[in-house]
Amino acid sequence: MKKFFTLIALALSVNGAFAQETYQPFADGALKAEFANATAGTDGDIVVTLNATDNMELTVRSSRTPEVSPTAGLNNTNWDTWKDAALSYDGGPGDLADGATFPTLRGTGVPYISFTGVEQTKDDEPLGTYYPSNESWVYYDPEAPAIPASGLLYKFVPKVDGTLKAGFWVNKGTRYFYVACESGGTVTNVSYTREGYVNGQNGIDEYGESDGKKRYITATEMDEISASPYLAGGGNQPAWIYVTFSVEAGKSYYCFNHNAQAGFNGYEFTTTTGISDIAAGKTASERAFNLAGQQVGKGFRGIVVKNGKKFIQ
Repeated sequence: MKKFFTLIALALSVNGAFAQETYQPFADGALKAEFANATAGTDGDIVVTLNATDNMELTVRSSRTPEVSPTAGLNNTNWDTWKDAALSYDGGPGDLADGATFPTLRGTGVPYISFTGVEQTKDDEPLGTYYPSNESWVYYDPEAPAIPASGLLYKFVPKVDGTLKAGFWVNKGTRYFYVACESGGTVTNVSYTREGYVNGQNGIDEYGESDGKKRYITATEMDEISASPYLAGGGNQPAWIYVTFSVEAGKSYYCFNHNAQAGFNGYEFTTTTGISDIAAGKTASERAFNLAGQQVGKGFRGIVVKNGKKFIQ
């Protein structure tokens, strides 16, 4: 199995075609110090903003689940009492294939577009206080995308065009994962491919028995076992996945679970500048390359580079 992330940025070159850079929020089995320096945002959020790598700015926003409030808005600003628990390191499941680990960056709060508190009553009499109710919350809809007002979100702003591959922990397989793009006040839903590990999907040893380690599920296999393009692995199981999607310079890309926290493993960002090695007698449009710089045929499925531009084939 390939090792996806490294602890340092990698500079790769194939005929001057592209470069890769990577980032992880942990080192030596602990959360990096930059996450201990979170600042207070609005409505009780905490925010970490950093230039994670040369060409990518990363912002992590975490907010608590609203509590009982004297107003239907349920605003919470008591940040200091819970900030230490909002962004915390977790070592991951520890039983992934080939001894791989998948540490996560946990947070509190459920992503929602908007919500209204429900007034509490006693003996059918209103008490003048409001409590959070899932029935009154509005969650993300890919058919009518909007950036969640609160919850745990990861915001990526690239300085150049490229392809982002980020690792996330999804609490349950029935809880959808989304990517939304915001640019010029317009929000669009972003399609992505996903691959990785799903709880209960183990490898088989030489005797036909489970080897006790989660097997790596390719993007093609994930499509086969998932009923939705936003569902990782199907079933009510947690998953540790890599999502891959194209990004454009200056636009903001938000990654988040539907109604649960999303753990964060890190990312790999590939910047594409064009394939220069075009064989004599062939036009640029006739040749396609994968993101490793290797030429691929028409039967290849995934993101390809043709004439310096990226396409999904």
